[in-house]
Amino acid sequence: MSKKKGKFDLTHLVSAGYLKDGQKLLFVSDPSKFCVVTKQPNNEYKVTVGKETLTVHSFAQRCLGQEPPDHAAKWFRTEQGKTLFDIWHAEDAEKYAA
Repeated sequence: MSKKKGKFDLTHLVSAGYLKDGQKLLFVSDPSKFCVVTKQPNNEYKVTVGKETLTVHSFAQRCLGQEPPDHAAKWFRTEQGKTLFDIWHAEDAEKYAA
């Protein structure tokens, strides 16, 4: 079983430079479904779909038509092909390496 180093935090991934405000994220199973990382008035980041603001989890649930069977971060990727889950855990690996 893999170690979980912390809670998924989209705002932290943007603040740390792993993602950018305005970056497009694609649904893994159907890239025609996508969202955009967007800074909110409270300085947190969520995703927008059209004019609607959602959490990554809520958008995964909408795309799948059910509760995600695994972490919602596994269902979205950057245009370069890295999933949010991989980005999140790569950061953890860097922090806890050596």
